[in-house]
Amino acid sequence: MVGDGSLDFRVKLRWDGETGGTVYIAGKPRLRLDMPVDFGGGGKYPCPDEIFLSSIAGCLLTTFLYFRAKLHVQVEKFEVSVEGTLGVRADGYEVERVDARLLIESGDVDEANLRRCIELTKKYCHITRTLEKAFPVRIFEEIRTIDS
Repeated sequence: MVGDGSLDFRVKLRWDGETGGTVYIAGKPRLRLDMPVDFGGGGKYPCPDEIFLSSIAGCLLTTFLYFRAKLHVQVEKFEVSVEGTLGVRADGYEVERVDARLLIESGDVDEANLRRCIELTKKYCHITRTLEKAFPVRIFEEIRTIDS
């Protein structure tokens, strides 16, 4: 953590000599990536676009977990599905929009408190908040009540 409260993150990527590379993050397992076959790659590992969408899903998850703990919300299941649309422009490809879907299953829970947790997640996920300045990011939720 930096003195002003901000956080710095660092990664290093080393090309594998073919169509992908390895991401190095201090103290973490290595992450491999590759170009999609459609673009001449080997398609052996996730492509950067899939990792990008995974980052969005991960930020929504960790933001939800933060508020879940603060609000003492009990859930049985939490899933995030993210889809992105890549458009072709005269000057190249560009992300046009991202849709995220939250699936929450809970038993006997205070639904108003759960909905507050979801709204705080949507409001404070820093990755989606940043991306909304560049293109539409839509976040939908589905709450399923399961019998205990």
